[in-house]
Amino acid sequence: MNRELISKVLNQTDEELIAETMIYRGRKGKTAPERTAEMTEKTKRRGNRKMLPALLAACMVFALAVTAYASNLWGIREMLGSTNRELPAAASDLIQQHNESGKAGNGNWSASITESLSDASTVMVTVTVSCGEKYIVVPTDAMPEDSVSVIGLEGGETLASYAEAQGKELLLVGASLPAEELGIAHLSQTFRSISDSEMAILIQAEKTLSAQFIDTVCNVYALEAGSGNVQRVEIPFTLAEASSKKTTLIPLNPNALPGLSFGEATVTKTALGLSIEFAIRGENDAVYSIMKMECDELTDWEGGLVLGDDGIWHAQWTMGQGNVTDTLTVHIFGQNEELIGNIVFKR
Repeated sequence: MNRELISKVLNQTDEELIAETMIYRGRKGKTAPERTAEMTEKTKRRGNRKMLPALLAACMVFALAVTAYASNLWGIREMLGSTNRELPAAASDLIQQHNESGKAGNGNWSASITESLSDASTVMVTVTVSCGEKYIVVPTDAMPEDSVSVIGLEGGETLASYAEAQGKELLLVGASLPAEELGIAHLSQTFRSISDSEMAILIQAEKTLSAQFIDTVCNVYALEAGSGNVQRVEIPFTLAEASSKKTTLIPLNPNALPGLSFGEATVTKTALGLSIEFAIRGENDAVYSIMKMECDELTDWEGGLVLGDDGIWHAQWTMGQGNVTDTLTVHIFGQNEELIGNIVFKR
């Protein structure tokens, strides 16, 4: 089974609803999934000494704290940090804790939502997939001939041989959000192996639907390697959206680039950072000539050009860092990374 077939089988329902993305500026420095080692510390008792009540209470509090941390070792903050991108401090308090879960119809695996974070244009959800002794759980795009490094193990052994040595099967897992319901233009997944039988997934998506509370579902899917039978679990949950402040800026020179016309820019400020959206009208050939865009007032953003259902291209940038007040200056670069024009937006 090849990688393209696996991807098609797993995503045939979800990807039909996701708009075409032409340019995507991803996070830098992604590393291979890490396996979380479990550490224990043995303590010895001396004689018949009794713990003082205060010391006993302190130990109980410490134990509870360790348990709470261990149960969510790969939440949004940790998962995002593993991609070399830090969650803004102001957004940490907005993370919603979850315990919604679901189990596959065959009973061989289950999934639970652990955290979510949402603003007007971005949503992040962490999911943990757990299976029994039958499987080695791996990312949705893994191949049997891939190295065990994709699940954080060292050595040149393949996933197939690793699973065979243990008498287990490979279970490819992934998760998504309903594209049409949330108006999702782009969705990505980050995987981290917790153990052979547990996988943490961070879903990141750019959305257009905005509301204080959104009732939705997380779609978790799994496929046994070598099988075409996709198993799905839908987990209902509610997104609580962080407050936002919007500003509209008008392009001073909307037709500065031949064959293209730029619409007004909407700048949205939230605890996650700055999000910017503006339409680009023109022939596809002219749009395809754009290799990248940069901005004087904004850095470290994610996103790109997305073809909307209205047939219009939209620049959608999220989680940017910077300060946009009265002016937004966008530099447009061609296929050879040469500067082909500037668009200036004013309040």
